[in-house]
Amino acid sequence: MDVRTYCRLCHGNCGLVATVEDGKVTAVRGDHDNPLTRGYACIKGLSYPELHHGPGRLKRSLARGADGKHQEIASERLFDEVAGRIESIVARHGAEAIGLYQGTQAAYNILHGLFAGAFMRALGSPSKFSSMTIDQSAKWVASARLGVFASGRQNFFESDVWMLVGTNPLVSLQGGLLSGFPIYNPMKSLRDARARGLKLIVIDPRASETARNADLHLQIRPGEDATLFAGLINIILSEGWQDGDFCARHVNGVDDLAAAVRPFTPERTAARAGVPVDQLYAAAALFARDSRRGQAASGTGPDMGPRSNLTEHLIESLNAICGRYGRAGDRIANPGVLSSARPVFEEAVSPGREWERGPKSRIAGAGPLMGEKMTGTLAAEILTPGEGQIRALICAGSNPAAAIPDQLGVVEALRALDLLVTIDPRYSETARLADYVVAPTQALERPDHTRGHEPNMWLPFAQYTPAVISPEAGADVVDDWYFYWSVAKRLGLQLNISGRAVDMQTPPTAEELLANLAGRGVISLDEVKRHPGGNVFEVPSAYVQPAREGHSGRLEVLPPDVADDIAELERDPGDPTPAYPFRLIARRSRELMNTLGKDITTIRARVAYNPAWMNPQDLAELGLVDGARVEIRSPAGLNTGDRQGRRHGASRRGFHDPWLGRPARRR
Repeated sequence: MDVRTYCRLCHGNCGLVATVEDGKVTAVRGDHDNPLTRGYACIKGLSYPELHHGPGRLKRSLARGADGKHQEIASERLFDEVAGRIESIVARHGAEAIGLYQGTQAAYNILHGLFAGAFMRALGSPSKFSSMTIDQSAKWVASARLGVFASGRQNFFESDVWMLVGTNPLVSLQGGLLSGFPIYNPMKSLRDARARGLKLIVIDPRASETARNADLHLQIRPGEDATLFAGLINIILSEGWQDGDFCARHVNGVDDLAAAVRPFTPERTAARAGVPVDQLYAAAALFARDSRRGQAASGTGPDMGPRSNLTEHLIESLNAICGRYGRAGDRIANPGVLSSARPVFEEAVSPGREWERGPKSRIAGAGPLMGEKMTGTLAAEILTPGEGQIRALICAGSNPAAAIPDQLGVVEALRALDLLVTIDPRYSETARLADYVVAPTQALERPDHTRGHEPNMWLPFAQYTPAVISPEAGADVVDDWYFYWSVAKRLGLQLNISGRAVDMQTPPTAEELLANLAGRGVISLDEVKRHPGGNVFEVPSAYVQPAREGHSGRLEVLPPDVADDIAELERDPGDPTPAYPFRLIARRSRELMNTLGKDITTIRARVAYNPAWMNPQDLAELGLVDGARVEIRSPAGLNTGDRQGRRHGASRRGFHDPWLGRPARRR
């Protein structure tokens, strides 16, 4: 029997057809009738049979015994024990001693995220952490220092130009989500857009797959993103190519920004960023002078590089001075399907700077960011004695023992906890350290719908999926959200989801919860269910409304701390230290989603080790050959791995394999 569903391993939500035989998923293929993904599915989604039924799947929860070894435990007993230990810790140390760490996989389970947040609120603990502050915190910092524009970025499909910075969405759907680039059929979307006249600018140290399809590729020296954007903004403001009317109505500090970036002349920028002067002028002119619609947007690359906060601020300042947001009268591409339609206004929302208003962390005095503590401080929050010390940690959709930088320090901290609970379908590095491992249902064993992903969809698309299969006989697995409900019930807490009190006596069903979430949608959930493969629905047209009378919000392109950052950048010579002459570039792999997939048979066959991609000229200078085992050292630590083998065709000209692209240049 074939069942239409969709993948929930990343935000792509790729349409799938699952073949079910004797209660098991035996095969998965892309759904060619899905109106968004049209048959596309990556190797991760195609691995669902092994994810559900393979030998690595945990089918019963685990608890650490007196001998230090894990033993199977009934889920209800686990809830009893975890609730008892949390109650004891809170009584002795307060609610702040209970922490929550959510990884990327938690974002693709709508009910989990809602219940995890509700649990922490009911408990009264502010100790929330996530993977966002590992690799994307700069985006949150930029929005809080610059402000945001309520109408959002302009629509890719109606734009003249699009600038991608340190992202490769033709390989990584994650790059599309972060950059506004279409995540569904990205190559076809790009071809169609270019056919109607869109110009694509890519800024990337690598000649990536996306860069090779760009109209203009600025192959920047790694780590010089902030320098490049200071130089581009200098050209635009010096030439008068900014949107003066938009700036007058919505932006503060344009003249001050012009003065701050004036030292970044085209010649100085070119010398430091490694981009020819004529390419700098071409990019500035194409984006600001010759185009009126389109965004500059980044992926993970610059956010995991030096001066990430400044880089993101300058990227968003470029959008601000060019007025690249929805204007009054612009059509809203997706007013909502399962979510309710809300008015959108052409208004700036002034900076929030939550870290200045919120409570300061006892570690380095760090303030909160989007309601979270910084993951970089998590190990210290656990290991540093005193009031507010985290003594218990719940992990979900994550594997912090393998994912957070300073791995040795993180592992030491996890071992030092009074209580470590992880919700994990596999016996991961974190699970091996945990006191309790909750065995959850997998995606095809639970119903779901796409309401939580609608902000990322440029079409009014929605899909509902039933549970494709039931857990295997003898398994004791629970939905992730049910863990929080069960522990909260035992602690006497009242959970509230989307403004509604949850029944804490009789557990709701997932179907009931999903129906409640979609209860105010533009299209009823029953209607969405009538389209098992998903559908682009006809919804009432909606348009950006003019700013409301009396609205006073403004974007701030040069607050004092950003001015200090630019001045510091101007003083920095930009050269690596002699002891560490190379610069590390972040890149994503289509086979993996952070740590997800590294123990899947088909994926291990492709990616058997952690590759160290290097420029062929550097290899020759260092006396290295393809396939050699190397150690990479930095002031922060050591990584040991292998160079990718000759089957990928490395040479002085770069990697010939079209999947891999070209390595970054040295210095």
